[in-house]
Amino acid sequence: MRFFTTGSLLAVALLCAGARPVFAQRPTAAQAQELLRTRPDLVAKLRQRLAGSGLTPDQVRARLRAEGYPEDLLDPYLADMPTATDSVGPSDSVLSAARMLGITDSTDADLTPSRVRATPAPAAIDTNALRDRPGSDTAAFVTPPRDSGYTVFGLNVFQNGTSQFDPNGAGPVDANYRLGPGDQIVLILTGDVELAHTLDVTREGFVVIPQVGQLHVANLTLGQLEDLLYSRLGRVYSGVRRGGGTTRFSVSVSRLRSNQVFVVGDVVSPGSYRVSSAGTALTALYAAGGPALSGSLRGVEVRRGGAVVSTLDVYDYLLNGDASKDVRLENGDIVFVPPYKSRVRVVGEVLRPATYELKSGETLADVLRAAGGFTARAARRRVQIERIVPAAQRTSGGRDRVVVDVASDALATGYGPALPLEAGDVIRVFPVAERVRDRVTVNGNVWTPGPQGMTPGMTLGEALRRAGGPRPDSYLGQVLISRLRPDSTRIQLRASLRDSTGTPTEDISLREDDEITVYSLTDFRPQRYV
Repeated sequence: MRFFTTGSLLAVALLCAGARPVFAQRPTAAQAQELLRTRPDLVAKLRQRLAGSGLTPDQVRARLRAEGYPEDLLDPYLADMPTATDSVGPSDSVLSAARMLGITDSTDADLTPSRVRATPAPAAIDTNALRDRPGSDTAAFVTPPRDSGYTVFGLNVFQNGTSQFDPNGAGPVDANYRLGPGDQIVLILTGDVELAHTLDVTREGFVVIPQVGQLHVANLTLGQLEDLLYSRLGRVYSGVRRGGGTTRFSVSVSRLRSNQVFVVGDVVSPGSYRVSSAGTALTALYAAGGPALSGSLRGVEVRRGGAVVSTLDVYDYLLNGDASKDVRLENGDIVFVPPYKSRVRVVGEVLRPATYELKSGETLADVLRAAGGFTARAARRRVQIERIVPAAQRTSGGRDRVVVDVASDALATGYGPALPLEAGDVIRVFPVAERVRDRVTVNGNVWTPGPQGMTPGMTLGEALRRAGGPRPDSYLGQVLISRLRPDSTRIQLRASLRDSTGTPTEDISLREDDEITVYSLTDFRPQRYV
């Protein structure tokens, strides 16, 4: 059982309520414990980790039993237990078992034992919107856990309830659009005659134009239809000629038919779907909810008549805006999503920490480029890779995990050497050191105290002038300089000022990290009180 002090319970309860700390009224211990108990967000996250671990429920129970845990400890969070309660947050023993199974690690700040109950997510603050870098205005209210990279890049595109992938049912379409039964065409003639015809493509694939007759248009593109109309209309209207006739015409699609396509494989909702004839593989994927957690985003196949006509890499669309492989679907097409083959996780100082799918031959530089590259705080010359040794290379003795350090100047420019990656790799990009170099600090009775940039040959008098000089009531007899030595100890140097302009009697040369203190006359007076 975990015990909380009254103060910690009060702080957590106020944070959950979204209020400022007001100590006029204290919640009871039972009220605070209830606030700490309900964490449905962590339950959902833990279930997602278990679902993506690749372990069957029987394997999870066997691992727990072998490590001395109750074998039914994680049953409420397994996919085959949908009736389990969602209101009780995971306990420390549950999180320790999850850590043992390898589905969480130290980067999961909100799934760390002893922190789950101490840091509940505020109901009034969207923590997903606070996943930016520290230092934002919202950081003063709540510090969200750093994204541990478990989010699979690209899947969230298909999880938004919008119509962003739905094509316009009334067009327009390009000249390569192929006509078929169910389309509606508008033909307009101007010049010697003024006519407008609305033509429906019949099930047999033809249209009937008054005074012209029947035209078979199924499987013709709009460009081919225009060539056909020049020939057939020219027989009836003498003014219809290419390049300057007296009768002109225009043809457009006013209503698009719908095609029946099949989305199968590792998708959220496989099945048959009716999509617009202008729809593409992305349209069908969106209708089916997108690839499942086990589905591939890099090798989506479009099969037509038993042959693969196109292979879509969704990363090309998301990262480069390239939709050239996103072919337009036809009736009876099959969109097949295979399971993914290899994924790696990128965490730390990159723009998009996430889990990325690898294609054959992709390297460390490719993954870092997909992650958006380094942030300004990244230590760009060193990357660490935590690797699960491939099965064929494992030896006895439990040496199944290794750490590979990649140190190269090429990381800073081209994102590193062409280093091949293995499935399950965790790539960590570290921040730069927190220590600030080339500065001195002026404190005390000056007009603008604070840190200053260090320049070669900088002296005490120059630092005082940059700080605006001493105030009129400054004590001129002593200025203290605290200097940091290489062994992290400090020595104290003393100087005096000639007058209130801040000119030292002995202008001492400064060094990096020197701290200068100017005293006020009131600092040496005894404290007065009544």
